[in-house]
Order: sequence, then C-alpha cells, then structure tokens
Amino acid sequence: MGQLADVCVAVLEPYIGRVVADTVVRATALSLGKPMDDLCLDDLPALTKNIRRVLEPVAARTTEHGTVRDLEERVE
Repeated sequence: MGQLADVCVAVLEPYIGRVVADTVVRATALSLGKPMDDLCLDDLPALTKNIRRVLEPVAARTTEHGTVRDLEERVE
C-alpha cells in the first residue's frame, strides 16, 4: 500500500476494523480512478469526506473530527 493509504487504514482501524477501513480507502481510490497505492495528498479531500461519512454512524462527532485531523497531521 502507498503511504497515504497506509495512514488512512491505520487511523480508521480502531473504529471500524482493518477490513472495513481497507475497503473505504480502496473504494475512495477506485472512485478517483486509481489504485490505493497511487493515492496522493491531492486526494485527501475525497478521503476525508468518505471517512466522515463512514464514521458518522459509529463515532461521536468529536471522534470523527479528531480522526480526520489525526489523518491530516500524519500525512503532512
């Protein structure tokens, strides 16, 4: 996996498990017309949008915002 994909999966895993986290990242990449390994910082807005959507039903809003912030800090 590419660095961005790895970080996304690692950030999501505690909340939704590795398999679902991997699926979210893979689906986002496919919706952008690329494999997971090719995700780059330009794709971060699409990733965070999908992450928020997936976390919304299972995590408090503060957790959702903290998770996205954690992701953004790790990849910058």
